[in-house]
Amino acid sequence: MNKKKKKKKKIYIPALLGILVVGVLLFLKFRDRHPSPYLTINEMLKTNTICGIDISRYQTYIQWEKVAPQIDFVFIRASSGSRYQDPYFEKHYADANDAGIPTGTYHYFVFNVNGKAQADNFLEAIENNYFELPLVIDVEEHPTYGPSSFNYQTTVKNLKDFIATVEKESGKETMIYTNMECYHKYIKRYFPTHKLWICSFKGKESLPPQWVFWQKTHTGKVEGVKGHVDINVFNGNHDAWLNYIGKIN
Repeated sequence: MNKKKKKKKKIYIPALLGILVVGVLLFLKFRDRHPSPYLTINEMLKTNTICGIDISRYQTYIQWEKVAPQIDFVFIRASSGSRYQDPYFEKHYADANDAGIPTGTYHYFVFNVNGKAQADNFLEAIENNYFELPLVIDVEEHPTYGPSSFNYQTTVKNLKDFIATVEKESGKETMIYTNMECYHKYIKRYFPTHKLWICSFKGKESLPPQWVFWQKTHTGKVEGVKGHVDINVFNGNHDAWLNYIGKIN
């Protein structure tokens, strides 16, 4: 009996070590892919006219009376996958509207989950709420879901089905949020005319031509938001911003 137990330990320990090593390598790979700069909203406003944030359940404490004067817009996560709905969506949406901030909303896309089912979940989550900004699908690879979720053809089909469903129901073009890697891998070929909300920590010259919003940091600081928050800029000046808001609506 003792010998058998010892053999099992010998088998389990290398296996656990292997899993640990793979996990560490995946973490380092994705961390190094996104070296987010530490920026404050005031630093951003020195070189960008129109700035905003995007939020989800990870930003639970927001003092909107402090935040509102500093930003021009906010995107709020509504859902993810085919079942998950962000528990803070309704509160964030109501609070942002009460503060007079133009709002948009987004769905975190899961690569290997049916696209129409994800769209249905998103539309159910946002109900008939009014948004000044576009409905967005968030397309980014994430180590949590593992390499098995990155089947290329399945991903593209699910993306197409999600976008087709949302656009049919809303009557508006869906905006795509993505980073540069996923843009070249999934978006550029199949959605060449869709407007983009792009995440990049490089210069403006590296961005695709159809970008409208640019996420410049995941580690931003805005007075009134506890912890770090994503900060984004709009591709245009104040007049262009007012014109854009008018066209969306």
